[in-house]
Amino acid sequence: MPLSAKGLRRMATPLVLSIFLLLPAISEGQYGHRCEVIPKDPYIEFGSNIKIKFKKTCNKTISDSHGKIYWTINNKSIDESLYETNTSFAAVTIYNLSLPKAIVQCHSHLTQQVLGGTIIQTYWKPRNILCVTYISQQDFTCRWEHKIKPTSKITYTVYRKWEKSQDVWETDHCSSGNMSCTFNKSLPILSKLNYITVRAESTVWETISDTLELDPWDTVKIDPPKNVRVVPLPAHLRVEWERPGGTAFLDQVIHCQVKYAKHVMDTSMDTVAKTASVTSVEVESCTNHTVSVRCALDKAPWSEWSRQVTVLSSLNVSTVQLDLWRKMDAPDNTGTRTVHLMWKSISPACKAIDGYRLTYMADEKHMPDRHLDTVVDKASITVDQRAYRVTLAAYRGDTTFSEQSIYVPAVGQSLPQVRGAQASAYDGDIQVNWVVPPLYRVHGYVIDWTTDGDSYTWLQSQDTHITLTGLQPFKLYNITVTPLYDDKTGLEKVIQICSVQRAPGNISSVDVHVQDKSAQVKWTAVPQSQCSGDVVNYTVFYKTETQPELNLTVNSWKQGVTLEPLQPDTRYSVHVMARAVTGATNSSVIHFTTSRYGRTFIIMSCVFGGFGVIIVLVTGLFCVVQWKRFKGKIVPNPGLSSLKFWSSQDCHKIQPFNNPSELETFCEMIYPCEVNTITDDIMGSTSTEDGDIQDMGKETVYDQTERWSSGFGSRTFCDSQPREESSNLGLAPTLLPLLSQQDGEINLLESTTSEDSSSEPSDLQASESCPVNPYRLQTPGECPVRLGLGGGEATSGTTEESRSLLDTQQHSSIAPLTAYVTLDMFEHRVRVK
Repeated sequence: MPLSAKGLRRMATPLVLSIFLLLPAISEGQYGHRCEVIPKDPYIEFGSNIKIKFKKTCNKTISDSHGKIYWTINNKSIDESLYETNTSFAAVTIYNLSLPKAIVQCHSHLTQQVLGGTIIQTYWKPRNILCVTYISQQDFTCRWEHKIKPTSKITYTVYRKWEKSQDVWETDHCSSGNMSCTFNKSLPILSKLNYITVRAESTVWETISDTLELDPWDTVKIDPPKNVRVVPLPAHLRVEWERPGGTAFLDQVIHCQVKYAKHVMDTSMDTVAKTASVTSVEVESCTNHTVSVRCALDKAPWSEWSRQVTVLSSLNVSTVQLDLWRKMDAPDNTGTRTVHLMWKSISPACKAIDGYRLTYMADEKHMPDRHLDTVVDKASITVDQRAYRVTLAAYRGDTTFSEQSIYVPAVGQSLPQVRGAQASAYDGDIQVNWVVPPLYRVHGYVIDWTTDGDSYTWLQSQDTHITLTGLQPFKLYNITVTPLYDDKTGLEKVIQICSVQRAPGNISSVDVHVQDKSAQVKWTAVPQSQCSGDVVNYTVFYKTETQPELNLTVNSWKQGVTLEPLQPDTRYSVHVMARAVTGATNSSVIHFTTSRYGRTFIIMSCVFGGFGVIIVLVTGLFCVVQWKRFKGKIVPNPGLSSLKFWSSQDCHKIQPFNNPSELETFCEMIYPCEVNTITDDIMGSTSTEDGDIQDMGKETVYDQTERWSSGFGSRTFCDSQPREESSNLGLAPTLLPLLSQQDGEINLLESTTSEDSSSEPSDLQASESCPVNPYRLQTPGECPVRLGLGGGEATSGTTEESRSLLDTQQHSSIAPLTAYVTLDMFEHRVRVK
């Protein structure tokens, strides 16, 4: 009985299950199996010890051969002194495990195979427990640290215990899923000690922290101070605030910190003090400062910072140094020049002054002074070639503060100048060095620098070297060193240098001209720019999608290379790198594909292809001309040959040659014959009589036909000329007597001349089925005339007439005649009677 599909499925299910159950057994039987290592993937406390065991009896090879094993931890061998072994187990003890994760494996000495292993992960006990009591919020919160990467959720429980009375203890606890837990509305008794323990528990392990003993007063975090006030003083600040918590902690000493600018000041409040104040150290004048205060009980955590108070510090104008400096333009033809004055101004926010007054006059005392009022920190004046003294003063109302003057030398004045000035850049800073001018007593130097010629920075130095910092990268700096002596200034010495030099500029354009096995790469030279290194060389990198990158390096004055040899019909990527001492820059990547064939191959192919086309055209033209010439030739129909008369019935079957296929069929059987009419007749000589005809009748028609067609017994020349030559033969001017076989007899047919034929137009026009043949004047409508050669059926008159016609033809024609015959004209072979 055939099984149904459902029955087949029921049989297949146990079979599949049995296969899956047998696969592990087969695998174990073939390769063995790894034995269990105990404990499997444990979690242990950081720094603790652990013993790992391996059951040797689970591996038949190890058990039977008493093979040795060895242990590794994170692929490093463990000292054999830590091994333990017996007939059933092998063990290793790891002491003070201080790794976050360790992979311990057991190996066979014989096969180096891993027999088993385990992953040990360590964790820390919760530590660094910190508890805070918020008096105002009535909360007690503890936080701790716990280093572990858990694989499952960890639950923390904080236990708090304190002594309520002698030998009587109170406990409390809170639970949390993170490393913080709060006892809401449960403040500790400040007079009693508290003991804190944190327990961490996961699904696979559990640990308890060390017990922390707390003084509740050390956990109290008070509120920040209120009503903080800041009073600006000349060059100082005075900060005042009220006692935090009011009267709640009058019996406690409170420590406070005051933060302003970049400073932090410490102070304390006594047990009975309700307010506190502190005076800051000297601060920068006319500057906004932000001040805040925080406080704490003894050994307790700091409170939060109070709200910030911002105040503008006062300015002592009399102590301000304006620090005046000048820069001079080159004089024109008349000696007139512009002097640019600059100084370090007082912040307008201070509102300490109304402005600045500039006074300048020539060294000659008889020249009156001039002044210029301004509120900004720079000005320009125009002076002539003489030396000038410029004075700057800050004023408020009628009061003048902080005067300072500067000397402007005359044009061409001989003044000292530093020697050997040089600068070097390193890591974004510029170091400047120079030598003291000889024969002059110099008491200082002014060094100024700029990048745009408009904004200057300057400072004074007593040394002959200085380091400029805080500079902009990739900028060209003009650095000037000016010596100071007495109350005058010397000549300037200018140095130009970049703080940091960049790599060469980018290569803007790269062109690639591709051939089959080479490529010409050209690029535009990198222009020289400020603070960019000079190009030392160019390197062209190129590669295919599968092959490693190649490169070609040329000197900096070259802007092109030829890459060769390359693979034809292959995609390449290329880029150009410009390298300098300061770095290198790369152009964008360009992709190109080499040609499949080279230029020379393509040119030669075109040339030979052109010649081939010309040859084909010439050959075709020649063939066309020859075909037209061939088509123009006249090829007669052999069926209308003058060598044999055809019956009317056979004549109607003959079709003219109207197409080349017929020509090929008939002309292959046509043989042109030339007849020499001067010497001989086709039938014999001119003296031949009737007896001769009778003798000839004794031969078979077949023999005669062969003799005539081959030229035997006559002066006829027969050859197998081509159809083209045969078709060009001339028309026969005379008629040839022919033999025709009809009804078993040989008859000599009478032919007439062309003149005779023309005399009978009615006969020629009577037949339209057969065209007129130029080689005979016979029409298919004519009836053949039988000549009785041996039987006497024809009259002698007829025979004589035929002979006379033959004689006339032989003597009247001098040129040879050409006739066309086919071997199938004579269909019957009979003898003449």
